[in-house]
Formats: sequence, structure tokens, C-alpha cells
Amino acid sequence: MKLILAPMQDVTDLAFMRTLQRIHSLPDAFITAYFRSTATTCALAEHNLRCIDENETGVPVLAQLAGSDAPALVRDAEMLLKRPGVAGINLNAGCPSPLVNRHGAGAGLLRDIPRFLHIMQELRACVPAGQFSVKCRLGWEHAENEFPDILSCLAAAGPDEVGIHARTRRQLYGGAPDFSYASTAVSTLPCPVLANGDLNTPEHATECLAATGAAGLMLGRGAVRNPYLFRQLRGGPAPTREEMAEYYCILAEETGRVLLHKRTEKGHCNRMKKYLAFCYPDFTPEQEYQLRRCTQVAEMLRILTHGAD
Repeated sequence: MKLILAPMQDVTDLAFMRTLQRIHSLPDAFITAYFRSTATTCALAEHNLRCIDENETGVPVLAQLAGSDAPALVRDAEMLLKRPGVAGINLNAGCPSPLVNRHGAGAGLLRDIPRFLHIMQELRACVPAGQFSVKCRLGWEHAENEFPDILSCLAAAGPDEVGIHARTRRQLYGGAPDFSYASTAVSTLPCPVLANGDLNTPEHATECLAATGAAGLMLGRGAVRNPYLFRQLRGGPAPTREEMAEYYCILAEETGRVLLHKRTEKGHCNRMKKYLAFCYPDFTPEQEYQLRRCTQVAEMLRILTHGAD
């Protein structure tokens, strides 16, 4: 079973990677948040590059690209592959952001299947064997009509690994993922398939693996809410209350280490709230209210570890 930390913009960053190392709950690979590739711009975002250049965890990092222009994607893939810390290239065909999709990138690629195939073929030609993967959704709107063509493209392009987010773009992050499509991908594609989508507990993740026959899982929001999920899926114990308190403290420390002098105390708190947005269901309404309003890191950690007033 392969476990990958799914990319999440502004969340699965260097601070979170370092936090997973310190709590001894690491995946088998990281994927950066996407680098945006266009014909006129090579957007090698600093915070994504730091995930590659300053990765101290020993876990390989794949660089994710989002774009709809094949030459630009090839250009950036070749540039990234020259960096010593890049273990491979991942094509983003799943991001549902309207801003990204407006330019035909992310899940927008699934609206133009010939372009999607062409881009994958061009990347396949320039990325070494064993280093090219794709993360995609079930389609733009109707999986039953669109996913067969997507599977045909994936089979023709020959990526080394495919991650299936078991929703369409229309669903965004709502509704139940349909993992029957991931099962179809497993039986159709010659490469390993990883399942992704609301796998928030060890039980749910194990059931998904058994039902789909997937080679592994991509865990995102569930891993932010419970970073010990990787440990649990390898047979380790569930986190104690003390371990969760330690998680928040380490995350605050590592976030501050990444931010350095660039942000104010309030800015540091706002950065922490990017992660806490996935953790609020575990708190009381009063805790959530106070955390959302918090502007001091010490006060935020007091609430996280001891509760609301």
C-alpha cells in the first residue's frame, strides 16, 4: 500500500511536511501544490520550491504542474526535473478552482479530451520512466459519460501512476465520492492507481482499498485533520489527546519557522487557520468561534490544547 500526501494549495506545505516528520507519521511521497504553467509565465512559486529545496524529511517530493499549454508544461517539467529534490512530475487534472479552470487547466483539461491526451503524451516523452503521474477527477460533469474517454486517454498516454479523485468537477468537494470508478480504473489501466476523496478515517481508507483494489491512497484533508492517519494505516495507534495537542504546537512552530520575519503575529495566526479549517469539526462551537477570531499564537495554542473560555 502506497500512501501519498495529496496536494492542497496553501496547506500541504513545507511546514506541514516538517510537522509530519516530527510526529513520526510520514507518507511514502509528497506532491507539491501546483506550479502554474502558461505560455508566457513560468510561475515557480517560492513556497512550492521550498517544499523541494528544503525538504529534510527523506520522503521524495513530486512537483505538480497545472496548465493547458503543452510546450509550457514541458518547459517547466524539464526545468523542475533539473532540481536535485524533484522525484517526479505530477499533472494536475483535478483542481476545481474556477480561476484555474477558466484557463483550461486543472479539471478544465477534462473538458478537452484531445488536449488532455496531447499534454500527457508530451509530458510522457520528456519525463523519465517511473517519474510521471497524473491526478484527475471522474470528469467535468457526468462521470458515466466522460470517464470512459478519460480512461482511454490515460491508457494511451502511459503515465507511471494515476490518482483518481472520485468526484466530478461539478461536485467540487461535496457529495459522496464514487469509488466504483476507481475500481474500474484499477482493472483497466496498466499502471498503479491510487484512490482519493474524503478518506478521513483508517476504517474508511481500508474499506476503499479493499473495494477498489487500488495500489494505495492519496490523503489530503483527512491527513490535516488527523496527521497520524499515515501512522494508523501502517498499524500504529490512534492519536491520544496529548498527541493532537503536540501536533498543533509543532505545526505552529514550523509555520513560524517557514514564515520567519515575513508576517505579523496576526498573519501567523491567519496562516494557522488555513490548516485549522479542516480541524474545526473536532472542536466545540465556542472553540471554533474563538479560534476564528484569534490574533495571537499563544492564545490560539491555549484554545487548541486546553479549550475555550
